[in-house]
Amino acid sequence: MFTQTWEEFWWTNITGPNLVVTKVATSLVEGAHVVLVVPSDLPWRHSLRGAVHSEFQNLCLSSDIVVETIDAVDDIPPKTAPGKFILQRFADEETRTGYRDRAKATIQDYIRQTGILKNRVVWIKGLYGPAASEWVSFCRGLSPKSQEDGLFVLEVRGDINCQETNRMRVVRFSQLVSSYDVRLFNSFYLDSMKSLSNAWKNYMATVAAVICDTDAEMSESLLRMVLTGEMTLMEAIEAIADSEEFSRRGLGEDSEHILRFFRAGDLDEIDRRIWSAQVQTLFPVIELERIEIIKRFYHRIKTALEEVDTYQYGKILTDPYEVELGALCFMMARRKDDGLYQLYIPDDAARARIHFLHECRNNLAHAECCTREQVAELLKNS
Repeated sequence: MFTQTWEEFWWTNITGPNLVVTKVATSLVEGAHVVLVVPSDLPWRHSLRGAVHSEFQNLCLSSDIVVETIDAVDDIPPKTAPGKFILQRFADEETRTGYRDRAKATIQDYIRQTGILKNRVVWIKGLYGPAASEWVSFCRGLSPKSQEDGLFVLEVRGDINCQETNRMRVVRFSQLVSSYDVRLFNSFYLDSMKSLSNAWKNYMATVAAVICDTDAEMSESLLRMVLTGEMTLMEAIEAIADSEEFSRRGLGEDSEHILRFFRAGDLDEIDRRIWSAQVQTLFPVIELERIEIIKRFYHRIKTALEEVDTYQYGKILTDPYEVELGALCFMMARRKDDGLYQLYIPDDAARARIHFLHECRNNLAHAECCTREQVAELLKNS
């Protein structure tokens, strides 16, 4: 029985996201600070921290270590140096006043000597730009001998130029997580939908993953709205774009999030992503059905090729299995010298199906999306 929430499932059971969790937790256990580079549109960011905390506790030999989260925007006063903030936040008054800026020892040495971060993991979220670089420099000067000396997780939005060392590990979400992880997640999510065929599940899992890229949180919402809210794909995207929950997604100037394009009215990008997903899922469906049609009418097609030279891509066709849908339509419409069709398919439904498959394949080959009705018709027999 499924007891996890889907956000927990994403971070603990899907390969890429779980690698992010385990790399952060393992680095902490090995006594290294972590620079965690995440996109501004990170899905289920709160659950990421919880998953790392749980994994760290599972791996850690000591049960005394406390993980404390600090918001760089809300909790750290502007222009406050990292070392000063640590003293203000964690040291008692005597220890705070005991450090002087002109002392020979660095503030990192003083923090380590006084043990004010003993058995603490300080997770600072919301870092970006110069502030992120300042915290990275501070942590480089605070080399712990073990996890008990105090460690940092610096959650950095966007990107940062940071050299990895034994005591400073860099974990990049973008290098470990891709839309394929979201597609796998979608497959698990759709698995319980018994009313859907496997072909429909594969199609919907792929479309949602290509549209949402690495945002599994939006993908889950999109699938839920389409399946239970009886919305079209565009209606669901619009509802998500208008929701408070996703109001900050896609706001970054360099964001490739689908909501950025939707709010900007760039529907061509949405169509491009849907078309890309259809190429991945519908082309194989069309091709498999073409093969079945060739099998069914193999002898008629072979005779037609033997009676009249038929060219495809500049070559004369001899093998029925090489005959594409366009060539089939051409042969069915072409009349021989005796006035009869080169290829006669006696089944009206089969002839109509060949023309339909050719139309769908033509759409995809010319970078056009198949309509909802065409998709439903294509997947009906799968």
